Amino acid sequence: MIDPLVIIGASGDLTARLLLPAVAELVEQKKAPDGLTLTGVDRMDWTEEQFRERMREALDSHATRASPQTRAEVLRRLRYRRADATRAEDLRRALSGFQQPVLAYLALPAHLFEPVLESLSQASLPEGSVVAVEKPFGVDLTSARRLNELLRLRFPSTLVFRIDHFLSDELVQRIIALRFGNRVLESIWNQQHIERVVITWDETLTVEGRAAYYDRAGALRDMIQNHLLEVLALVAMEQPSRFDERSIRDARAAVLRAIPTMSMDQVRQRSVRGRYAQGLIAGTQVPAYARERGVEASRETETFAELALEVASWRWAGVPFVLRTGKALSRPHAEVAVYFRFEPDHELRNPKGGQNVLRIGLSEPYVRLAVNINGPERTLVTTDLELRSHAAGRLAYSNLLLDMLRAEPMLTLRDDEVEEAWRIVGPVLEGWRKGIVPLWEYPAGSAGPSAP
Repeated sequence: MIDPLVIIGASGDLTARLLLPAVAELVEQKKAPDGLTLTGVDRMDWTEEQFRERMREALDSHATRASPQTRAEVLRRLRYRRADATRAEDLRRALSGFQQPVLAYLALPAHLFEPVLESLSQASLPEGSVVAVEKPFGVDLTSARRLNELLRLRFPSTLVFRIDHFLSDELVQRIIALRFGNRVLESIWNQQHIERVVITWDETLTVEGRAAYYDRAGALRDMIQNHLLEVLALVAMEQPSRFDERSIRDARAAVLRAIPTMSMDQVRQRSVRGRYAQGLIAGTQVPAYARERGVEASRETETFAELALEVASWRWAGVPFVLRTGKALSRPHAEVAVYFRFEPDHELRNPKGGQNVLRIGLSEPYVRLAVNINGPERTLVTTDLELRSHAAGRLAYSNLLLDMLRAEPMLTLRDDEVEEAWRIVGPVLEGWRKGIVPLWEYPAGSAGPSAP
């Protein structure tokens, strides 16, 4: 396993809120390498003790599952080196002294990826090092291709992790176990039995102080282009020939390649975008998104996005995959809902049009099936049969870091997956930019926009 973890951009929110708690959890569970060290690199004029103090505050705020002894141990392993990571000379000096492979984690805003990667390529990383690049990986297909080309040219012998932490979430990984560990599902996992699939990630959270990033990204780029498309790939992929890195990634990429590029007419018919207005969430007054601090209303950034896609394969011909995400909605709701076909002339009837639905929770561990019959009329009633499993054992970022320290890229994105995802959403971004799909307003705390 790799011992040195170098976080470039260590003063940012990502380090305090996600990376450090993940390290603490690995140390607590004795999964981290015994010799693990953490070196923060940033342009902030801090001493090592000042850096430790800030990270101590972060651990006290976020790493609630780590014991005081573990927190102290993590702090003991911290180092700090001041550098402007966009300057090759600075970064080379900050990384001097490492003789063994390192994990260089770019915890940076996306606009810094290219200049920092250029600098990092001149820093003479030890052979076998790993470079991790956070999302968003580009802002469109052109920029993603340029970034991939830079990585191929500058880091030919280095393992590159394009991060989508959804793939490391144990609840999302449950999709693989359900599909390929239960033969009863595989026989009905196709267009003959499934009518549609709906993948949802609804939040009650507003922009929460992230306007500097979110107002330039929006719901489509922030959630659908990466997270929800990868969940779709797990739901729809063929069984891999082997459960190894190449086979799993090949299977995911094949699904994305099978999604046709949408025409402008299809964008108009199959997509919805919205932006939350003033409203109440759990009794608290929420301002309209356009009035949130740091938001430029004229950008018309969407906080709700819905997209219906098709997968052009024998298994999924004619089955729509609906991806939906939104902020400031009435309740948090994250699941994959698989709607099975219901024969209308069957003796079992449901006058309300209900049907069996397999619901796989993405933010809490549940699997539900509606399977009840009511009265002598044999009317099908939608009640929940709940098959509850254990909660996730580790944070998604803990699993992610553990895989990177092991140099195991299975649950990160390959270059072709990233480019295919941008190809898919590209026409939608273009159509929305041209205004062919209206920007619907919905009150904060509601179920979302109602398109006619």
